[in-house]
Amino acid sequence: MSKTVCIIGAGMGGLMAGALLVKEGYQVTVLEKATRVGGSAGSYVRNKRIFPAGATIAFGLEEQGLLDTLFTKLDLKVPFVLLDHPMDVVMEDRQISLYRDKMAWENELSRVFPERRQDVIAFWRTLQQISEAVYGVTATGVSLPIARLYDLGKLPSHAITHPRSMLRLARHATRTVEDLLRAYKLDTYEPLRQFIDAQLLDAAQTDCTEAALLPSSLALTIYRQGSFYVEKGMSQLSELLAERIVELGGEVITASSVTELVYQEKKWHVTSRKKTKHYDVVVNNAGVSFGPRTSHSESKEFAWGAFRIDALLSDAFWHQELDGRPLPFAMQIVPDKERTVLHSDGHGPVYVTFQPAYDRRNEHIEDEIMMTCSIHTDAELWEELSKEAYEEKKEIVAQAMFAEIQKVLPVEEYVLYSEAGSPKTYQKYIGKSEVGGFPLTVRNAILKPKSVRSSLPQLYIAGEQSFPGPGTLSSALSGSHVARAVMKTWPLA
Repeated sequence: MSKTVCIIGAGMGGLMAGALLVKEGYQVTVLEKATRVGGSAGSYVRNKRIFPAGATIAFGLEEQGLLDTLFTKLDLKVPFVLLDHPMDVVMEDRQISLYRDKMAWENELSRVFPERRQDVIAFWRTLQQISEAVYGVTATGVSLPIARLYDLGKLPSHAITHPRSMLRLARHATRTVEDLLRAYKLDTYEPLRQFIDAQLLDAAQTDCTEAALLPSSLALTIYRQGSFYVEKGMSQLSELLAERIVELGGEVITASSVTELVYQEKKWHVTSRKKTKHYDVVVNNAGVSFGPRTSHSESKEFAWGAFRIDALLSDAFWHQELDGRPLPFAMQIVPDKERTVLHSDGHGPVYVTFQPAYDRRNEHIEDEIMMTCSIHTDAELWEELSKEAYEEKKEIVAQAMFAEIQKVLPVEEYVLYSEAGSPKTYQKYIGKSEVGGFPLTVRNAILKPKSVRSSLPQLYIAGEQSFPGPGTLSSALSGSHVARAVMKTWPLA
């Protein structure tokens, strides 16, 4: 007899779990509050154009990569462009380009950090070794914390064939990125710290002082594995998964927020705007609580919110160059110290991307460029403001972000449209204000990782709150861990 599964939230974690389960014969229903699937890796319509809700660069789509393996299992092919020069990071006194090619990358490190060239390259090569060990373990399908035998995945056989790699991981398990910097006497070398912090605040939600070395090593070096622009935007990943669920007999219901979740007589009673039904299993991918112990968000641990600007530029902007080089896909700009509003109301670099523009029918707009820019912020700073104070603050932060971009590129003369949004905007449309991810500290990532299993019967938790943590790739992996746990615990008769 088939088992029924309700997935709350059509983000990457929930959709991946749903697609893997429906492929095995489970009856899957996905309920999504928004009108479009994807969550933080989805999209929304503004000014008759499609803008990404959050993530813009994909990882793991290289052949036999972590995400490619999952999509291949589902017989899905993702259209993408491999980025050889995905990003530039603009610091106070220098600028560095990220390259996929290892030699080009080491040459760039030598150019940008000439004062400590040999130490920086030695540090980065060690970081790469640690990253490769982390990647190998992640590819085994291990899911932390290990509570069931199947949580190990293929880790035991990997450990037998890669003993030195495992020893390296054990040695670095409780170290931070700063610990590795200190080993190379680079912890006081401010230019390198500033670059690493800019990267980590986006990928690990904290700086090198607190960031766990193991997951951070992968975040800092994953560009050598490959980074990708998904054609028509990251939301295509979620839409492909949603379409696959429907093709295999499941259902994906949007604009159907869940209003009640009750466990009775070994079934979950789920009430939503468009559907009410009993299910054998529930997967919470919404990132919000529906009652005690239904979400990791109840722990009240700090997580970042985001302030962002969506803009359309004239396509004449494509002719801009940086020091004679073509524009990268994305830029991280460390704010000037005197730009105090971005250090008090915001945190970390201003993250900017330039992409082709598409209308609401997903048709390319030839004479426009889409620009998105965002910065981390404490969501609580926006909650208690009066309407007037809120609008004033929003305008001040937006102007400061534009000024930071303008110091690098003359974007303002090309702007056709722009609109800003704060954590309150995210709260209104997706039901939560904290969308920037929780910090990947040693405690969060290694010592106390959050399980995909809840303490409630037949209820699982997928997404950025669960191991392995923030990010689209990690959310997809959590979804695969959920699917495995459901299939092992609630097999089809």
